[in-house]
Formats: sequence, C-alpha cells, structure tokens
Amino acid sequence: MASRSSILCVALAVAAIAGGCSSNTAAGRDSKVRRNLTPELMTLYQRPIDYDNRMTLTFDENLRMANEDWARMWFLDRPSRLARERVPQ
Repeated sequence: MASRSSILCVALAVAAIAGGCSSNTAAGRDSKVRRNLTPELMTLYQRPIDYDNRMTLTFDENLRMANEDWARMWFLDRPSRLARERVPQ
C-alpha cells in the first residue's frame, strides 16, 4: 500500500510540474501579449496613475474657476463704487 501511495504522489507531482511548465511556452507568452499589447496604458498615452492625476487636476481647476465665476457674478471681485470715500487701489 505504501508503495502505491508513494507512486501516486510522485505521479501527481510530475503531472503538476509538467502542467505548470507547459503554460510558459513561447506560444503562451505570445498569446498574452497579443491580447493586450499595452497593458500599462489606460488611454493612448497615459498610464492609470497619469489619468487619475489629470482628472484630479482638472476637477481642482474647474472648482477654482467656478469659485471665481461665483464671486464675479455677485460682484465680489471688485470694490464697491457706492462708498463716498475713495477706496485705495
């Protein structure tokens, strides 16, 4: 019984090793590359981290511009001309 189980264990180990090595062939590597030629790019020229940084910068600039537009709409971006005293510029 001990010899059968040891032979079975050796046979399973050899099959596992052979199965693991067969996926590392040139055809296997080529098929992985052909599926996605540029795996590190999210757009035509940007990596995911570059895209995230660009989106963060864009949202930040848009919010700051909206704040300026809001102040300009309520005339908060210039001094009042209704005061009798001169306003230093």
